Amino acid sequence: MGSEPEEVIRVVVDTNVVVSAALSPRGKPAQVVRAAGLQFELVWTGAIVAECYRILSAPRLARALKGREEQARAVVAGLAAGASMVAPELLAAVRVVPEDPDDDVLFGTALAGGAKFVVSGDAAVLAVGHFAGVQVVSAAQLLATLGDP
Repeated sequence: MGSEPEEVIRVVVDTNVVVSAALSPRGKPAQVVRAAGLQFELVWTGAIVAECYRILSAPRLARALKGREEQARAVVAGLAAGASMVAPELLAAVRVVPEDPDDDVLFGTALAGGAKFVVSGDAAVLAVGHFAGVQVVSAAQLLATLGDP
């Protein structure tokens, strides 16, 4: 009598979590980034990857990263390589975040990729709470769900 295989938790990680992880390697967002592929399956799409690279290349952020830009880009590349990537044509067309329609891609990706969670630090995204079976959580909330202190 074998035990049931443990369900893999699928998660969409917002760009702001990745950027926060790059800026503060000891914070909760960095713990989420390190947990991707180990404690949960990352679900992304090319638009999220492109936004990560675009924001990490901004001059203001380059100054804040103080020479760690290449390392931050390498983290994004590693995340994308290990992620379950949703093809753009499979993205669900949804209207969820009135304050920023660009954030709707998070929910379209979650629905198309079977993600249970969207993790974000964006107040407008967090305000959604739940959408079509997808729960929106902060980095700290996701870590608590995964069983980390």
